[in-house]
Amino acid sequence: MKKQIIGMMLLCGGLFFGSCEEKSKVDELKDFIEQVKDEGSHYTAKQWEEANEKFSKLLEKAENYKDLTPEELEEIARLQGEYAATAFKNQAGEAMEKAGAIINGFLDGLSGDEKEEETDESNE
Repeated sequence: MKKQIIGMMLLCGGLFFGSCEEKSKVDELKDFIEQVKDEGSHYTAKQWEEANEKFSKLLEKAENYKDLTPEELEEIARLQGEYAATAFKNQAGEAMEKAGAIINGFLDGLSGDEKEEETDESNE
């Protein structure tokens, strides 16, 4: 009976410690990118600046591990692409809106010049 109890305790202990897997060296980077993907569309320019700085630090930390497996290196490369795409999608959209407003203003300015020329010609 004693052997069965000890055996059960060892089995439970093994299951308990086995479930506490060590996190991958890229998990912190992965978690941050998921957060940015979820919340990035609401970021201000300042928040994007902070996010880019944090991403750079996390990426540097992950790349400084000496014992990365080929799978972890591949994951880091994939995460870099994922972050770049997310940042571009969110930041470029805002930049394109601003560029559109500038172009519209430019075109309005050109149209205004033509109207002034037409007005000047009709007054002569």
